[in-house]
Amino acid sequence: MKSIIKFVFAMFLLFSLIANAQQKVALHHTGTTTIFSGSNPLIDAYAASVANDTIYLPGGTFAPPSNFDKKIAVFGAGHYENATLATGKTFINGNVVLKENADNFYIEGIEINGNLTFSDNESVNQVVVKRCKINGTLNVVGNLSLPSTNFGLFGSVVLGNIDLVNAQNILISNSILQGRVFNSIGNAFNNTIFLNNYSYYGSEAPLNGDNNQVNNNIFINANTGYLIGGNGNVAKNNLCVLPTPNFGTLPTASGNFVGIVQTAIFITQSGNYFNYSDDYHLQNTSSYLGIDGTQVGIYGGLFPYKEGAIPSNPHIESKTIAPQTNATGELNIQVLVKAQTN
Repeated sequence: MKSIIKFVFAMFLLFSLIANAQQKVALHHTGTTTIFSGSNPLIDAYAASVANDTIYLPGGTFAPPSNFDKKIAVFGAGHYENATLATGKTFINGNVVLKENADNFYIEGIEINGNLTFSDNESVNQVVVKRCKINGTLNVVGNLSLPSTNFGLFGSVVLGNIDLVNAQNILISNSILQGRVFNSIGNAFNNTIFLNNYSYYGSEAPLNGDNNQVNNNIFINANTGYLIGGNGNVAKNNLCVLPTPNFGTLPTASGNFVGIVQTAIFITQSGNYFNYSDDYHLQNTSSYLGIDGTQVGIYGGLFPYKEGAIPSNPHIESKTIAPQTNATGELNIQVLVKAQTN
């Protein structure tokens, strides 16, 4: 039933865009669909939503509400240009702020042109961010008096720094991180690429914190020998450009692949910036295996990176619209929609 609902929304949003350039947002609530348009359709749809509702965004740019304080799901059309040729990319133009009633908040297939922030000392739990791109920072702020727990970041790209000072039991998996990670205590980082793009030359590490599980990742060259700054971290089967990486104080380190030349890692990639034109597949998938026997990096592990980060709702791959109607007044429209299994 969920697949049918998603397919209906995909087709409705496509044809509504064909008929009218004004953006439309679909709100699904217990079998009922409401369509919002106007200047701020996402804000209006969110205001009308209640817990467990789902909001579907087409390609386009949308202003967010001042905060998200409900258990809802938000789906977009994706953020890779070559995967959204028929629909356009989905942008949220502004900061996404989560408050304490946003437990189980879910967001997928959206480029956030701002920061993603868990409100200061508000416990927001079981949040999932999947196949999104965050152009700003990701911040879970507070002093652990009311920690946010069980947050998962999957198959996503984060350009800014990540601060997990008020986070517990966090999983960052199969993602690409351009900035640094701060204040991570007891969290897990699996099959992620640390591009290590920062300008300060000192004893600064791309990952900072204590007692983290850091496995099957790829660390592009750091400014110093430090890859992890902190105590008691576990670092296994990570691929590192540095020949003698420092994993912090009293680490448990084993099976790491060190001194690997950057140009020999990926099919095409250079520098320390995320680029859509780069190909992050490994040149040799059998030489660098993680602790689970799959390849290190974003295409291994339990949650392999999906090509084009296509979201799990039905995907409009192409559309062909005749420039005018035929002799009987009919407009020829051909649309190819592909169902997604994950």
